[in-house]
Amino acid sequence: MLWWHWAILGLSLIGIEVLTLGGLGNFYFLFFGMAALMVSGLTWSGLVEAAWLQWFLFAILGIISLLVMKKSLQSKKTVDGKDEPDVDSMLGEIAKVLEPLEPQATGKVELRGSTWNARNAGDSLLDTNSIATIVRVDGLTLWIQAESITQEE
Repeated sequence: MLWWHWAILGLSLIGIEVLTLGGLGNFYFLFFGMAALMVSGLTWSGLVEAAWLQWFLFAILGIISLLVMKKSLQSKKTVDGKDEPDVDSMLGEIAKVLEPLEPQATGKVELRGSTWNARNAGDSLLDTNSIATIVRVDGLTLWIQAESITQEE
């Protein structure tokens, strides 16, 4: 193959990776795109001319770069090594009750400027505009209970 065939293949694979934001290939396209660009450079410089050697180098360089660099790139892509945001960080936060909530009933609360579904996990009625503490997060439902007020003397 000619060097520019490898360059087109490499740029196309990297383009696929960029367009899918790592979603389809999970970085596979990126590594083989880089390998194709490396083979393109070697072919352009005249170091590799045999087609079988070009394909062999493409496969070996792609696999080696995949094995060496994939894990470090994935850890940088995710937040704290996790794919999901840490919703448990809401535990202990204060929410404003938007409608009266009987014990174990569901309703709406406001937190961080958004309206959330909430369940009263406490034993007392929560009135409108009262303050409640988040004690559990279950999907999109916040489990709340009356805020305990402590004063320092």
